Amino acid sequence: MEIINGIYLIDGIRGANSYLCTVGANVLVIDTGMPGNEERILQQVKTLDKSPKDVRVIILTHGDIDHSGSAAALKKITGAMIAIHEGDAPGLAGKKELKRVKGLLGVIFRLMARFMKFQTVKADIILKDGDEITPLKVIHTPGHTEGSICLYIAGNILFAGDALRTSNKSHLRLPRNLWTLNMQEAIKSVKKIADLDYDILLPGHGKPVVGKASAKVKELLANDK
Repeated sequence: MEIINGIYLIDGIRGANSYLCTVGANVLVIDTGMPGNEERILQQVKTLDKSPKDVRVIILTHGDIDHSGSAAALKKITGAMIAIHEGDAPGLAGKKELKRVKGLLGVIFRLMARFMKFQTVKADIILKDGDEITPLKVIHTPGHTEGSICLYIAGNILFAGDALRTSNKSHLRLPRNLWTLNMQEAIKSVKKIADLDYDILLPGHGKPVVGKASAKVKELLANDK
């Protein structure tokens, strides 16, 4: 589904939303959903008259399996570079748990990675706050994970990852406490992105918010007090 010219939400992805961003002849993939989505992503690439080799960078908003699960397989097919924030790069590479969550939730994450056959992969590009992968600017938004990021096109679009979520009617919601590593940090991150200017918000889960999106984030924070 085309959101605006050059930005697409891929239909039928299992797990988190996956987006394509075309930049000239090149394609950027933003998040890949659960393991097993690589062929569906490439089908969408082909509908744009692009080939697998045109996929140059796979940007992960964070390392959770529902966002990064197909990254390794997609890299193998396309040769694309994988980019992720330095806070989540060790988890993606298998050097530590994908998410340092204690108790039952931690057990669930470990079981998911095992039974979904999560493939670890070393990132090619280690991101920090303020970095740019044209036309996207990296906004570090920790809370959901240590290395969660949003991707920003000034005055236009925010790819929100799991910093925010939406309902089936595009109503904004704060991240779920159950799935969030540090809720206080997550709220600080929402306040950070509320200060930016964008018309469209593309969440990791839920439908896009099209029209006055940054104002709606401010309204969400005001109503949450």
